[in-house]
Amino acid sequence: MPAGDGLSFKYGDYEFDPRPLFTVNKEIIKTPSNTGLATRYSMTLEGTILPTGIDPISNNKGGLTTVLNDTQTLRNAFAEDFRLLLLQCDSEPALISGYPKVLDVNVNSANDNYIRRADYTISLEMPSLIGTQSESAGAYCEGEGVEYDYTAYGLVSLSDELSIEFLDERAGGTDSTFGASVPSVFSVQRVVSAQGDSTTCEGNGGVYKHPWEKAHDYIKNYGVGFPADYNGVAGLFCLDSDVYLFNNFRNVSINKGEGSVQSTETWVASSLNQAYLEEFEATSERSTDGVFTSVTVNGTIQGLSSTNYDNCPPTSTPKYNNAFIGWTAISALAYGRAAAVYTSGPGNLAGSLNIATLSQSIGYNPIGGSITYNLTYNDRPANCVLTALTESITYTYNDPSDLFASHTILGKASGPLFQQLGTKGPTTREINIDAILPLDSSCVAAGFVSPPVAYDAHVAAFELGLNALWDQVFVNSETVSWEPKVGHLTLNKSWTVGSC
Repeated sequence: MPAGDGLSFKYGDYEFDPRPLFTVNKEIIKTPSNTGLATRYSMTLEGTILPTGIDPISNNKGGLTTVLNDTQTLRNAFAEDFRLLLLQCDSEPALISGYPKVLDVNVNSANDNYIRRADYTISLEMPSLIGTQSESAGAYCEGEGVEYDYTAYGLVSLSDELSIEFLDERAGGTDSTFGASVPSVFSVQRVVSAQGDSTTCEGNGGVYKHPWEKAHDYIKNYGVGFPADYNGVAGLFCLDSDVYLFNNFRNVSINKGEGSVQSTETWVASSLNQAYLEEFEATSERSTDGVFTSVTVNGTIQGLSSTNYDNCPPTSTPKYNNAFIGWTAISALAYGRAAAVYTSGPGNLAGSLNIATLSQSIGYNPIGGSITYNLTYNDRPANCVLTALTESITYTYNDPSDLFASHTILGKASGPLFQQLGTKGPTTREINIDAILPLDSSCVAAGFVSPPVAYDAHVAAFELGLNALWDQVFVNSETVSWEPKVGHLTLNKSWTVGSC
């Protein structure tokens, strides 16, 4: 039908003249179990470019240039997906109205080699033949093809994949024993692959770049780093701007033969802004042959890093530095964790946990960026001398025994003859102290050459008590041993006591 007949057939702003023939196929998409999912329409447009308005008198001629220009106009019109495809007669309801995806545009010369005409075939795909009838009213996927147009980068293949999963199933929350906030920790990976086009040039001057160089340029400018637009995955994990990224490690591979470049990056993402992860466990132990309950807290602090790839070579804060920062914070929490386990366990005989560790072991791994710790507490009473690292105090009470004589009789098979002397032996009291005290490193200081007096008051108080109980108190022996290099003090003093 000629133009001006009231029939409109156009794609976006491009109007077909002359109008093409078209065929429509309908595909029904089903699951393997034969359940219907959707329908898809494919349309093929077959037409001819015939330049109009040819008037040789006015020097308006056809020819190769005119046909090729019209061909380029057609190609430009179909360079974007999801423009309005409209077939309508006057103001009647549209025969076809939809926003298709452009699958293919082929333009071939006719038998006159583009002098007067060119034949074209265009393949389209859309979900419905009758949709919204005007762009202003909205459409299926309106405008999406414009935003994601990569034709300027000289690529023939592009893949950008982002995946997020819980790292070791670390879904966060608040634990019931320690009352601490446990962060959600994620493992994030982004893989970007690009393949360059060997048939295109760059810029107005037509500068040629190898396909792998084009792919390299795209990866360098757009295919590395955590993507700003990750709403699709973030929405599934409820991530927001409060997620913190660490351990950005990048691997880049270039295949010059294929003209392709691939970048693989991984991150550790945490809901807490702390550059370390921790695993720990606490164990409570008590045996029937002892009165004390011991609690052991041990764990591993793994430092994280933040790599700056803008520097050459890339730089980062060593993971060990951040592990040490974590240890500074966690070491202050160790006693509280042990106490929480202690109080949540079965009844304890001593009642409270000693704040000083019974034993401790700290391991440092600067290369691996980790710190391990093992701390043991128990509920022993506090030391009498608070600065003592260890302390043992023993009191010995020897009460008087019977005195008797033992006589050996020749021929007496039953043994010696015992004779009561009518009196008793002495009564003695003794104190023994064994302690480890802080070292004195100066070989000439008074604290080095003279024994500490930390327990003198304790011994004096014991002796004062003896004098209050007995009429006579005599010192049998008094020995002090001091090893200043190891801080080892032993003190022994004994008394003989009695009444007049």
